[in-house]
Amino acid sequence: MSSQDDSVRVHEPSRVRGALGVLAVLVLLYSVLIATRPLLGVTLVVLLFGAYLAWRTFHLAVQFVAAVERIADAMEGQATDAASRESRARDRERERGREF
Repeated sequence: MSSQDDSVRVHEPSRVRGALGVLAVLVLLYSVLIATRPLLGVTLVVLLFGAYLAWRTFHLAVQFVAAVERIADAMEGQATDAASRESRARDRERERGREF
């Protein structure tokens, strides 16, 4: 990833949190001042917050899976290197055995 992608990811959550915060305040103000049903406003804000948490949890799970895949690829590469070294060592032993 480039550094530009990293900087975009750093600012994305703060923008989303800010927008959700403004939306939550607007919903609460509407429910208290206009609809005169504060419990409805609190319920909507809790649902909004729950949706945000679900979205962040999904994003975290995707990052976790990507990290595990990178680790697995690295381990597979190490295993492949070790197997090829062993194969070359066996080939050398066979060549030495044929010389004598």
